[in-house]
Amino acid sequence: MRFPFCIMSGGLLLASLLGCARRPTAAYQPVAAEASIPAPQLLFLSCRLTAAPAGTQVQVLQAQAVPGEMKAPEPDADAPNYVRVSQLNGQGQPLAQVRVAHPLRRSVEHVGDDQRTFQRSEVVVPTAELFVRLALRPTATAIRLEEVVDGKTNLLTEIPIPHKS
Repeated sequence: MRFPFCIMSGGLLLASLLGCARRPTAAYQPVAAEASIPAPQLLFLSCRLTAAPAGTQVQVLQAQAVPGEMKAPEPDADAPNYVRVSQLNGQGQPLAQVRVAHPLRRSVEHVGDDQRTFQRSEVVVPTAELFVRLALRPTATAIRLEEVVDGKTNLLTEIPIPHKS
């Protein structure tokens, strides 16, 4: 009885040692695709918009790319007049865009002439600031700002993506 048990336990020992044989080193090489994935970036963009007779003027106050991810996507503005912020690739094609309520055009509610009804009017302020936070696309090379007013689109400016931190 002891003899078959010894043979069987010896066979199990031999099988377990063969199962632990050293694998070829190629199986342990890191995957190159994982190393080439860029870290997520955010772009913080702030501008000052000024209403002028020749059209809206834009002054970029700050454009900074930093490591990080968006916690929640910002919803597009649901307004007839807005500023469209687009990320462009090297060929100038849009990769992503977001709509922001036009900071120079404000809708206000006021009492009508008969003092019994409310009316809504649009007021154009002379200057206002715009702040946008974007999840930066890895292949984006520029940011385009366009205003859409009364269904007409006007190019405000295009700026290169700032150096990524």
